[in-house]
Amino acid sequence: MDIVIARATEADIPEIAIVGPAAYAVYYHEDWTNDPVAFARQLETFGADSMREMLKRPDVRMWTARADGVCIGFLSMVVGAKDPVEQKPNGAELPRIYLLSGATGGGVGRKLLAAAEEQAREEGLDHVWLDVMEHADWARAAYARWGFVDIGATSFHRALDRGHGAMRVLRKAL
Repeated sequence: MDIVIARATEADIPEIAIVGPAAYAVYYHEDWTNDPVAFARQLETFGADSMREMLKRPDVRMWTARADGVCIGFLSMVVGAKDPVEQKPNGAELPRIYLLSGATGGGVGRKLLAAAEEQAREEGLDHVWLDVMEHADWARAAYARWGFVDIGATSFHRALDRGHGAMRVLRKAL
């Protein structure tokens, strides 16, 4: 599969708004089984309106991953965002890295991350960071392979089922 990574534009929003909720639902639906309304509200944060507003922000950079011309993943980066644990300056948050389930494990995520890291370096930043659900062992393992280190804990901004609101904050030096 030939993967093309490109900066996202307004024209990409409809596809990003499909990939985001679809990917999130596959990996995290069990966190919301007791509250379908809260789950629907969480999925709305990946919707076209939310993604369009995010892309308009001057501190946001976003990329898509395409295979055969179709969006199969995306990554967003917020320049200047300080992590919630150490508040280290001169970095960027990676709040959303989502791939369709069939696109994982083939280097697509790593290619999206490489694009973000290159941009961060060009902007004079020295690290990127993200948070990930503590129970998402598969995601934390991927980030560890990509050079991220755990710097502490935080909590998800909404109540989740079975105590799944614990988050780990991970950082990677550039």
